[in-house]
Amino acid sequence: MTMSLDKIKFKNGKLKVMQISDLQDTKNTSVDTLRFVDDAIKKVNPDFIIITGDQLDVVGLWGKGEKAEKNVAVAIRRLFSVIEKHNIPYVLTFGNHDRETGVPNEVQAEIYATLENCICFDNINDGRPDVGTFNVPVKSSDGKRVALNFFVMDTHSKTKGVGFEGVNDTQLDWYRSVSEKLKSENGGQLVPSMVFQHIPVSNIMELFEDVPKGTKGAQCDFVKGDKKYWVLDEDKLFHNYTYGETPSMTLGTKQFDAMKAQGDVFAMYFGHDHYNSFAGTVDGIDLGYCPGMGYNSYGTKHRAFRVFEFDETDVRNYKTYSLNSKECGSKTNAAPFKNAFSYWSPCNPSAAGPFAAKILSVAVPSVAAISLARKYVSKPFVDGLLIAAGVATAVYIPTGIIANKIMRKKIIKK
Repeated sequence: MTMSLDKIKFKNGKLKVMQISDLQDTKNTSVDTLRFVDDAIKKVNPDFIIITGDQLDVVGLWGKGEKAEKNVAVAIRRLFSVIEKHNIPYVLTFGNHDRETGVPNEVQAEIYATLENCICFDNINDGRPDVGTFNVPVKSSDGKRVALNFFVMDTHSKTKGVGFEGVNDTQLDWYRSVSEKLKSENGGQLVPSMVFQHIPVSNIMELFEDVPKGTKGAQCDFVKGDKKYWVLDEDKLFHNYTYGETPSMTLGTKQFDAMKAQGDVFAMYFGHDHYNSFAGTVDGIDLGYCPGMGYNSYGTKHRAFRVFEFDETDVRNYKTYSLNSKECGSKTNAAPFKNAFSYWSPCNPSAAGPFAAKILSVAVPSVAAISLARKYVSKPFVDGLLIAAGVATAVYIPTGIIANKIMRKKIIKK
């Protein structure tokens, strides 16, 4: 282990943090994800990395019991091999999909604890309310005070109804106690703090305005589906934005109000909704998104991540921006057809209808064109093309799987 949670500090008054979210992979790790993560860290050269959940995907054929644990361990070690080689300290919390592998977060934490630069699971009996909730105090350059604090929170999983559990009362009691402890150690002054977690709070909807169906750029509602549509209110944003899905968020949690009342939290950043990358201020607290970085699940054409730059003399006046795979010069073409499908696939059940309509709008004319070509051009010629396309597909798929397996092994060995 290179360092512990209380050893992170500014360097010459500066700190650069990289946020990664939604790698969402399996034991057959995406080559494109591995390449992108490696290239991104080289590009940014962060001091510290925060990973905000859904490291693993629910669709992973994990198995049960010991088999699932073994497969999850393989997936974690393969996926994090490219992060480990850079020897940069990092922490992580869990998303809704991590626990859906069937392996409890506590067991996954034991696996992560074996990785050299993962510094958040060495002492899970430090008073934290659950394994994925903790804080990271960032010391000033001279090490004499805590200049900035990060709260990393587990937002748990789905509720029985609509929405997600979010941060609970036990976590909020812990948050207040840590905040007060830091305040006491800081001469009675609150320590400026940020929150990183997987699922966004519902207050983020205050950055949106509801619009009629068909409005350019509008996305259907997470709860009401096709019956309600939203666009971002650009006047409320301070960050160039990407918006591709309405937030699927925690409902009914007291988290935002509790942190607003405490007064130390000036920003909260989330993952979960892969298409989104924007930030705005609600009641004095910045709320923003880190887009999805993994190529195994849906996301923007060029997957992305977020960067934060801090000056210890004024941490609230931070700089943040997102970078994508193209901007990092990353070659993410190991599985072009799979990547294209994940780019166009629906991000949630509410988006399934519009997605199906797009598929039909392409499929119906295509079938009609093939039928007309067989009738009026040349049936043998058209049938020959269809057979050739089928054979090419049958050859491409296993060849691609083998090629990706070889590339994956080479990247991990490096």
